[in-house]
Order: sequence, then C-alpha cells, then structure tokens
Amino acid sequence: MRLLRTSAGGYVNATRIMRLADERDGKADAWVAVLDDGEEIALAPYYSAPGRIERELPDIALVPASVSMAGCNSRACCCQEG
Repeated sequence: MRLLRTSAGGYVNATRIMRLADERDGKADAWVAVLDDGEEIALAPYYSAPGRIERELPDIALVPASVSMAGCNSRACCCQEG
C-alpha cells in the first residue's frame, strides 16, 4: 500500500486516486486528488515540485485545473481515456 500525505496532514491510499488536478497556479497551490468515491483532497505541498507527482504516481491521469470534475468518478469521463 502506498500512502500520500494530504495538505491537512493525513494520508490517502494511492490506490483510491482516480485522477489528479493541477491546482499549483491556483489559490491552493497543490495537486488535488480525486478519489474513487468522488471526494477531492489536496495533497501536501511536497508534491508540487515539478515532476514529483508524476514520478510518485506514473499511471494516474493528470488533468488541468480548468476541467470540471464534478460528479466524475471514472478516468474516461473527463480524460478521454478508454
């Protein structure tokens, strides 16, 4: 099991992450993980360094922050996969 630190100081199991939204230029200045149940959680600032999250989670879909992810719970809905 691979755990990633959240901005709140907790941890999230990486297998629950469906996609990541890049919020590094926004007010949160972090990656936001969208979990398998639709919950969105900000990851710790550690992962904001260029290329770091891509190395940690190479198989996760990355989407720009401008893409609406409301109600999205599968990789195919907003990432044009599959």
